[in-house]
Amino acid sequence: MSVSSVTDMALAIAYWITTSVVVGLLGARLTLGALRSVARRTWWSAGPTARWYRRILRIDVWKDKLPEAGRFGGGVSKRRIISRKHSVLERLYLETVRAELVHTVLLAIQWVPVFWLSPGFIAVPVLYALVANVPFIAVQRYNRLRLSRLVSVDDRWSLDE
Repeated sequence: MSVSSVTDMALAIAYWITTSVVVGLLGARLTLGALRSVARRTWWSAGPTARWYRRILRIDVWKDKLPEAGRFGGGVSKRRIISRKHSVLERLYLETVRAELVHTVLLAIQWVPVFWLSPGFIAVPVLYALVANVPFIAVQRYNRLRLSRLVSVDDRWSLDE
């Protein structure tokens, strides 16, 4: 491995860390109104059922092993339901929207180092983007589907911004 390759890989790692922090902080700044707007989009709610995530991905086996950074930047942890109050469930639902949105944006941009890495390393950024984001997107969709039985995105929510 040449010095140039090591430098290029170090730049890729710095890029991944920077994009994760910046996109995470920007995501934490999204208002609840903006998250509600995203949640109401038909394309956002399309996809497999919660049952599919359990049967095909066996998500209940591994989802709790993933790190949870919901409190990063002032957000809310999504690790467990702390209350059955409607307002708490609504907020948790919106936090799953926020987390999925952040990981979707990261998935879209974290492969960019392919443009400066040497041909032998081109697969690394693509694999990193997939491994670092797809499991989190799946967990957020699964949790959102489960919460959607309790919370309707068409409700006139009473959450404070």
